[in-house]
Amino acid sequence: MEIDQLRWFVMVAEGRTVTAAAAELHVSQSALSRGVARLEHEIGTPLFDRVGRVLRLNSNGQTLLDAAKRALNSIDGAVRTIGTAADPTVGTVRFAFLNTLGNEFVPTLLSGFRVLYPKVEFLLRQGGTTRNERYLLDGEVDVVLAAQPSDQPGITWRPIVEEPLTLVVPTGHRLARRRTVRLADVAGEPFVTFSDGFGLRLITERLCHQAGFAPRIAFEGEEPFTLRGLVGAGCGVALLPPAPGPLPDIVELRISQPRCARTIGIGWCPDHYAPAVVEAFREYVLTEARPSAAWSRFRTHQGRDDLADG
Repeated sequence: MEIDQLRWFVMVAEGRTVTAAAAELHVSQSALSRGVARLEHEIGTPLFDRVGRVLRLNSNGQTLLDAAKRALNSIDGAVRTIGTAADPTVGTVRFAFLNTLGNEFVPTLLSGFRVLYPKVEFLLRQGGTTRNERYLLDGEVDVVLAAQPSDQPGITWRPIVEEPLTLVVPTGHRLARRRTVRLADVAGEPFVTFSDGFGLRLITERLCHQAGFAPRIAFEGEEPFTLRGLVGAGCGVALLPPAPGPLPDIVELRISQPRCARTIGIGWCPDHYAPAVVEAFREYVLTEARPSAAWSRFRTHQGRDDLADG
């Protein structure tokens, strides 16, 4: 069954005569008649009742007409979509990012891109590293923001910015008045951290091991706001990126040893087809992404502390 046969059938079925349909389609009447006849032969049943030279749609034809119109509308819509794929100013970018980047970094990134491309839409997903990489490999998203180079075959990863990590403690903690601490200072204390599958969980464990201890996990979660709240409630300490602003009941401390930071990068699958709008967004992220205000503010404080300590 060919698309042209369906188009010819629809035009005749909707009341056009063979002569009128052939003229509109720029084909001969005999070619159109043969096309309709082949369609009936392939389906195995007449679609029209023939009264002299007049073709009248029968019940079988009516059933096919409804399905043929839906199919042709879908095909035509897909062709239009494909036709816009070369235009970087329109289309949809499917984008997954880490929970910790949702407060400030990602909204700033998206708003900056939409200043340049106001017609572009985003389909967003949020989650941990493992989940987001699965979205990417399965073709459900076009790009991801990740916190470490991916070791998954088929994913290309490029760094964009470095993000400091702070030790988050409750305001009444014995270290809360310090300007800087060593991570080893909280060895043996309970930690609240992200669940397995989140990049920051692996980074926390790695940094603690560098400091000479294994973290004692008291709580596992998926949202930085929840983790900070539990720290404030005295449930433990945490390694987290700087908060967008001051928060009650917690203090964020600079860590002098070991160096605590993570690199945020963008990942994509080079073997997956990407429309022009996705390539434009990827290039924008690689060239225009900047540290968030919270990161910059924390770095400024770091510099002042270093001078004061010196």
